[in-house]
Amino acid sequence: MKNARQLAYDALAAVGKKGAYSNLALTQALADPGIPGKDAAFASALFYGTLERGRTLDYALEPFLRKKLDPEVRIILRMGMYQLLYMDGVPDSAAVDESVRLAAYARKTSARPLVNAVLRGFIRSGKKLRLPDLEKDPLQYYGVKYSCPSWLLEMWEGQYSLETAIGLAEASLGRPPLSVRVNSLKTKPEELVEILEVQGVQTERHPWLESCLLLRETGGIDRLPAFREGLFHVQDLASQLCAQALDARPGERVFDLCAAPGSKSFTLAEEMKNTGELWAFDLYEHKIRLIEEGAKRLGISNLRARVQDGTEFCPELGQADRVLCDAPCSGLGVIRRKPEIKDKNPADFKVLPELQYRLLCNAARYVRPGGVLVYSTCTTNKKENIQVAKHFLSENNSWEPLQLPSVFDKIRRTESFAATLLPQETGSDGFFLARFIRNG
Repeated sequence: MKNARQLAYDALAAVGKKGAYSNLALTQALADPGIPGKDAAFASALFYGTLERGRTLDYALEPFLRKKLDPEVRIILRMGMYQLLYMDGVPDSAAVDESVRLAAYARKTSARPLVNAVLRGFIRSGKKLRLPDLEKDPLQYYGVKYSCPSWLLEMWEGQYSLETAIGLAEASLGRPPLSVRVNSLKTKPEELVEILEVQGVQTERHPWLESCLLLRETGGIDRLPAFREGLFHVQDLASQLCAQALDARPGERVFDLCAAPGSKSFTLAEEMKNTGELWAFDLYEHKIRLIEEGAKRLGISNLRARVQDGTEFCPELGQADRVLCDAPCSGLGVIRRKPEIKDKNPADFKVLPELQYRLLCNAARYVRPGGVLVYSTCTTNKKENIQVAKHFLSENNSWEPLQLPSVFDKIRRTESFAATLLPQETGSDGFFLARFIRNG
């Protein structure tokens, strides 16, 4: 069986060389049920730490390199450097020796002397990470310190402020909190807290969102009896608030246009008390099956899922009382879940606002007069957020902004109908949502 460092290397190679999504790459690497829990935990920590700190690690390695590296060797050196800089429980000798062995595992035996020399050279230098000059170039300093690309820091500084940019960069590191939504069709928050504690899970009630719990020490969450019994589903605080913004009522007809993986639809069904009619749409059949499986586990019966392109209007669906349009986006609000997003080409994001606007306009066609529409994304880019929302209002006279529910008074914002959630302020994913009402 592979050891923990080999498992982490496999996952990092899948991301770096094949463009795999980080969560899927790690899941694949840890697929063998015989992997000891301690090894899986170490591999996960090493994988995500190395991935999210890539720029910092490259900066630390640079003084010790004399030639261009093969991708496999760079991954190994990053892993070794991460252990030396950030994993206090790993002895320096183990970090070096295991990295040298890893070169042979990666079929780069000729690189073993280089790996040994670079890592030992860093140890002899005192293991000091010498950051760029803060006074001369603040963005370069914070870019290295928080392993954040300069284009992203510049965007955040231009759209918000330098202070906010720094906060977003710092918040992009580390593992996000595990938030779950209590299934109100089957239990209550206080009851679920007791059940989970009996099952060995550390649980904390969210201070101002009643049905939100924060979990720790869960292990494999799908192994928990409470999960299998459908007493909760995993859902970030921001996503739960998005469902709150739609404010679906029992007996209504509700559409979720870009529903996968289904967490918002599940919360909407619970808010509707499993009555009325809830339609969940997505482009792909396998995602529809996931939504249906989740609804079955939770005991939801008012949800219907079908393949449907959110940009194409389907008259046979009729109109709804409320429509949620959670649009595809750059994902800049979930970098700590998907660190590889920082390595994307920002030019690829330029086409997104037009797509998002088309989705929003199509979603609006499904809303009855007097009905409610919510637009949301999991990005912190204002061009994909408030600018799309205001563009929609300026081009559609039959729509007006609608003030968000009182729960959003807890969030600092500049618009009554829209909210931007920043991780360093809310502890949630980075997220945006806006609410509109169609004139009756």
